[in-house]
Amino acid sequence: MTLKISEKANLNYLAKVVKLTNLRKHPNADRLQVVTVDGNNIITSLTAKDGDLYVYFPLESALNKEFLSWSNAFEDKELNTDKEIKGFFNNKGRVRAVRLRSEKSEGYIVPVSAISDWILFSIGKNFVFTEEHVNTEFDLIFNTVLCEKYINYVAIRKQDSENKKNQRKTVKEKKLIDNQFHLHIDTTPLKKYIDNINPDDYIHISRKLHGTSFVVSNVLCRKPLKWYEKVLHKLGVNIVNTQYDLVYSSRKVIKNNVLDTSGKEHFYGYDLWGDIAKTLEEYLTAGLTFYGECVGYTKSGAYIQSGYDYGCEPGKFKTYIYRITLTNVNGKVFEFSTQQVKDYCERFGLNSVPELYYGKAKNLFDIPVNEEWTQQFLENLCNEYLEKDCGICVNSVPDEGVVLRREISDIDVYKLKSFRFFELESKQLDSDEVDLETQESEEQIDA
Repeated sequence: MTLKISEKANLNYLAKVVKLTNLRKHPNADRLQVVTVDGNNIITSLTAKDGDLYVYFPLESALNKEFLSWSNAFEDKELNTDKEIKGFFNNKGRVRAVRLRSEKSEGYIVPVSAISDWILFSIGKNFVFTEEHVNTEFDLIFNTVLCEKYINYVAIRKQDSENKKNQRKTVKEKKLIDNQFHLHIDTTPLKKYIDNINPDDYIHISRKLHGTSFVVSNVLCRKPLKWYEKVLHKLGVNIVNTQYDLVYSSRKVIKNNVLDTSGKEHFYGYDLWGDIAKTLEEYLTAGLTFYGECVGYTKSGAYIQSGYDYGCEPGKFKTYIYRITLTNVNGKVFEFSTQQVKDYCERFGLNSVPELYYGKAKNLFDIPVNEEWTQQFLENLCNEYLEKDCGICVNSVPDEGVVLRREISDIDVYKLKSFRFFELESKQLDSDEVDLETQESEEQIDA
């Protein structure tokens, strides 16, 4: 198979073969056009025509730098094959959120011929895109990486080097039992999957908070045995070797998966997630897991996310819970509905994520339920909830967006982000800022 998705690819940052439709003139530029792909506004040249096949790259994907150089797409001419041509990619090769003549640019597209010609040039293989490839997503072509999620490895490694100075390299026995503890699921872009939302679906819309993710759980774990218990166990005596215990993590990193934590120094010097766990531990009965977002400040007074105070005093944080599960001794997971999450939090004085709407999708806006309903629903969502200031923060910062969850048997969650937030995020990435969550997620150290 020529077009493939690599094993570790982030599915939100794949390239996609698309057929252009409804190209329209750029309102403020005579030599540019605008087209919509997966709900995103894309700016392209006048050479594009309705019916043409293109490859689309989403925001914050990073393109193969050899391809960008070959196609003269870098803004630094010295990086391009033709030193006389200037593009608009910076040296990081990221697809950035920018405005071109006041029009939003939310992705990047190139003709399929450009990809085919580059592959022939770079590895000497022929490939022709056809209409059969439309809607195909991929990050590999002939096992050559075309794109991936952008990660600033230079900044992360610099920060990681500082964090590791006093790291103690000890190996200890893991305490987790299989199928008891589960990390966060990844949310998918609502614009891309808006067709999944039906008018009669019960949906929950909440404010998307810009902090760092956490999981705090009281699940069945291995129990540390005394030396004589180990001996008896080996002799066949029935020794209880499990117990319910507190386990906590960031989005991708389990923090306390060891049987003996005596004298343990945290990898990052300060264990924010341990502090979060302490504030929530008493509300976790056996089998319960809280999934949430921590916002505000670390103990040192640093922002968890730059500028986003969420009304906290320096050195303080708040936690907001958006998901609760119950895991039984056999590893079976039971999902709380959004209203059960809300009720549980209200009962114990915890914060659930700010709810903006709950009910049938068709009842949110006064729009006719017809073949145009889906796109009109998305447009109304954007108009109603996006491009606003963060109403919880004292500082003037853009609100990140909203999260939409369908109330079905499985967890089904989508994110819808503000373009203003994407612009801020792009500026921070351009300046090599690495937030706490990115540092944690990309290192993926199981402490």
